[in-house]
Amino acid sequence: MIRLVGEVAAMRGGMIEKRRKLMNGLLKLLGADRWWWSVANPNGPDGRPSYTAVSHGGFEDGLFAKLLAAVEFPGSWHVFTYFARELEETKVHMTRTRRQMDFDGRFESPETKRMWNEAGVGDLLLSVCPLETGDYSAVGIYRSSDSRPFDPREAHITHLLMTELTWLHALGWTEDQNETLPKLSPRRRTVLNLVLEGQSRKEMAAALKISVHTLDGYVKDIFRHFGVHSQAELIASFRTGEGAVTPGSGD
Repeated sequence: MIRLVGEVAAMRGGMIEKRRKLMNGLLKLLGADRWWWSVANPNGPDGRPSYTAVSHGGFEDGLFAKLLAAVEFPGSWHVFTYFARELEETKVHMTRTRRQMDFDGRFESPETKRMWNEAGVGDLLLSVCPLETGDYSAVGIYRSSDSRPFDPREAHITHLLMTELTWLHALGWTEDQNETLPKLSPRRRTVLNLVLEGQSRKEMAAALKISVHTLDGYVKDIFRHFGVHSQAELIASFRTGEGAVTPGSGD
């Protein structure tokens, strides 16, 4: 663990490369399969946080789109209710296993579990760091459905690593972007994450099981929302913190 911290701190490259180095190393330490690093805003239009991807690993063959669908699934948020409340009250960096968050066993409900299993997730743990903007840097680590659950020791290891490298939680996005993200509807937030992945329209439509025509409408709304005219311009805006922002596109 100490060697991993040192390698990440010393390596060349930008924040995205350093995050990826850390997370791939952490997966090996924990025997986990997948990870997702996102920025979360607690004040979504539907009363639940909104998430926008910073980077991720292990979600091949369309699994990332299925992860986004699982996160946005109405039954999923109940799994994280107590954890979110504790974060809002304490405003400190916290790391929890799924069992430490899901006191009511909501994750095991058939429909919720099915959504997560389709995304290649059988269990998870979260490490969440409050940011000065009022948003959160949220890291999810996942095991496949045929693997054992995470335990408190593994959450402790994750927490130690995440707090040793707190500078990796810094984001290059503007405060305006962080404030306007929640104005997007859940479906448009999902499309936004896929657009930021650099996926083609055809790939995104197939992953979401919608027509390319319908997807085009969502993408146009997102471009208008952030005041950009292309996918490349949107990605550059998010990665550098530049670009104008216009009012939300509604639901």
